[in-house]
Amino acid sequence: MKTRMYFLGIFLLALVMGVSARVKLNEAITGNSLTDFGKYTITKSETPMVVNELAVTTYELKYENTANPVRIGVVKEKKCTTFLVKSEQFEVQYSCNKGSFGVQKMDKKYRELPAVACDSKFNKTSFYAQRVICQSLKTEEELLGLIACYFPNLVEEQYHAQF
Repeated sequence: MKTRMYFLGIFLLALVMGVSARVKLNEAITGNSLTDFGKYTITKSETPMVVNELAVTTYELKYENTANPVRIGVVKEKKCTTFLVKSEQFEVQYSCNKGSFGVQKMDKKYRELPAVACDSKFNKTSFYAQRVICQSLKTEEELLGLIACYFPNLVEEQYHAQF
């Protein structure tokens, strides 16, 4: 009975989130963000993001209703993987904190844009709601899918046109 409930919970989560990630990172990860940004596609970028003079695995996140892609750099650290989500006017990071995965303001060591400019574009309610997205271990593909679904809600609606 517990097994059935567990699988039902996973199925419902995937259905609600609109995640239809494929197993291999070399293939595109696609799904529906269930936001005004629409469906998304995540592909591995040919141009890596450089972090602290080190090239990291980089993905391009494209939404069907936006003009510009969002870049996601993956920084693997000892205890956690940090996902640096950047556009031309906005940057934020998703990473683990005390056993949970969620959004955080960009660490100074990764920051390229002024903090004040980025902070003004956050939807404060969504930002605090996304501080904990999940508390269980997920694969990189699943985390990328979660970021793709949650990220549009993080941006204040008045700035959606800039994406």
